[in-house]
Amino acid sequence: MTSLFKNIFKLCLAIIVFGGDVIANDLRVTDIPIQEGGRIKPLDTYARNQALAFYGKRKIKHENLSAIDWLLNLFTNPDKGLEQQIFNIRNPEVVNALELEWTNNFHKYSYNEIYPGVENQLTLIRSIFEKKEKDRDTFESQFAELYQNIMKYREIVSSLSCLLPLFTVYSPETAESLHISPGQSTSYAHIMSHRASLFDASQGILTKPENEWSETEREIALLLYNLQQASADEFAKALKIIPPSKNDSTGLWISPWELFDGREIEPHQDKIIKSLEKFLLARFQNDVSAQNAALKSYKAGVLSYPGERINFSVLKNESWLNKANLFTNSLVFYLLGFIFLGISWMIRPTLFRRIAFCSLILGFLLHTYGIFLRMVIMSRPPISTIYETVIFVGFVIVLFSLVIEYIRQDGLGVFLGSISGAMLHYVGFGYAADGDTLEMLVAVLNSNFWLATHVTTIILGYGTSLMAGLIGHLYLIEKIRVPKDSARLKSIYNNMFGVTLIALFFTLFGTILGGIWADQSWGRFWGWDPKENGALLIVLWQLMMVHMRLSGLAKPDKFALGMVLNNIIVIMAWFGVNLLSIGLHSYGFVSGIAVNIILFTIFELVTGFGTYYWARSKKRLAL
Repeated sequence: MTSLFKNIFKLCLAIIVFGGDVIANDLRVTDIPIQEGGRIKPLDTYARNQALAFYGKRKIKHENLSAIDWLLNLFTNPDKGLEQQIFNIRNPEVVNALELEWTNNFHKYSYNEIYPGVENQLTLIRSIFEKKEKDRDTFESQFAELYQNIMKYREIVSSLSCLLPLFTVYSPETAESLHISPGQSTSYAHIMSHRASLFDASQGILTKPENEWSETEREIALLLYNLQQASADEFAKALKIIPPSKNDSTGLWISPWELFDGREIEPHQDKIIKSLEKFLLARFQNDVSAQNAALKSYKAGVLSYPGERINFSVLKNESWLNKANLFTNSLVFYLLGFIFLGISWMIRPTLFRRIAFCSLILGFLLHTYGIFLRMVIMSRPPISTIYETVIFVGFVIVLFSLVIEYIRQDGLGVFLGSISGAMLHYVGFGYAADGDTLEMLVAVLNSNFWLATHVTTIILGYGTSLMAGLIGHLYLIEKIRVPKDSARLKSIYNNMFGVTLIALFFTLFGTILGGIWADQSWGRFWGWDPKENGALLIVLWQLMMVHMRLSGLAKPDKFALGMVLNNIIVIMAWFGVNLLSIGLHSYGFVSGIAVNIILFTIFELVTGFGTYYWARSKKRLAL
């Protein structure tokens, strides 16, 4: 029954998002498995990540090309790919160093435009790479990044050149030895698979002067020369799309060019190579049915691999997730919820508030399904990277907002959920722009049990703590707006205090569970690590605020201010300690966020204290 509901929901989402383009059972080119970054991912994800690195977007907008079409075009027409304006250079100083022309509106350049300038700056490049990354200025960092991208791009462009039909054989004898028809074009891979026959046919050439060669012998000599020229691409090993041999214990996949370094080609590898060769030829000829047949044969070759079986359903899920943009669509519904809520403040409050609530629910469902799919794809809880924690905290806050709105039915939950959900989605998009968001776990996090207990609990603590802070903001604003509406203020305060107690529960037990995990992993329960200190500060601050409220030292407005300030502590524990780049929690290190943290801190201090003293001044004036 669960599977039935899952499939129905997936079908509905596909119809909504794609207009009926539902996931097919047959293998699509987007789902071709490739090993990168320690995991097997679909070719679509690889293409999107490369487009992001080179172009700055996950599709080639100025040519209206999807990432996968762009990548396949590179494979089938490498020479054109070298002329394609794909590199986005953001710094005019870098452009000037390459002796190129800087334009105001279009900063895209091709490999062939950039490479001569790179060759002229090899001395500069060597000096840059002699420096540590942290010691490079902006120009040096961007120039080094461009150089690495240029080298990687050249490798990707030639990754499948060994499978392209670049060689035409006219001699009947030579064609027969290569098992092709006279006049038929064939690939480097096909010729190398019959190199013994070609070697035998070429023996007579070595013993004759060139002027005594027959036409067949001349063709063989030319073919050998062209093969030698084509072998210059054997450095292109970026595309790891072939499973290793059955005796390879490393589990590392290999590229097509690596198969022709003299090693024995196993049956599953031979089938994969021939299927890919047929696919590229069919794509070159725009024969869709032949492409589908080649992909079917390719899938059979991968499944015949004697090692770990490839789960194609997971690859399809990831490709679908890439295309669906669930979090983007979730953001749209959150923003619509806020807009409809705003309309409800002006006309027909009940109707538009309900529409806003429904919009928030739809956004939450898409948000939830996106997180669920990520869990299915990676087989772990979705909280192992900064990006994932941002998305998960947004999920937690929206969930609590829905509960609050269901209980109160006055728009408070919709307001909190739509604002926080949208803001955290935008923060997440910033981290998603760095590349692949489905990364392999670092060793310290490689435990699904502790991810599902400690990390999930502490992230729930972050989310509920921020929720309490948001309600604190709202309380102080309402204290200014309707200072005499004691019933509404008390209701908001009760919600804030309740959420604070929930936040304290999660942060306290999350910290305790973290200590137990640290004891098992590192042999000590507590080591005053920056991340540990940050979690402890949240607990201590919340304990202090609860104690002050229960003892009467903090009235509701002071308690609200305290929870607003708690947001600063949460952000420091969540993001700020990562700027220190020290401690055993090295999996969370990030850079380039110091300014954002400072701005957030200033905003919370100004708005928190500003609204607090404004509310107090209005109260004194009223007396």
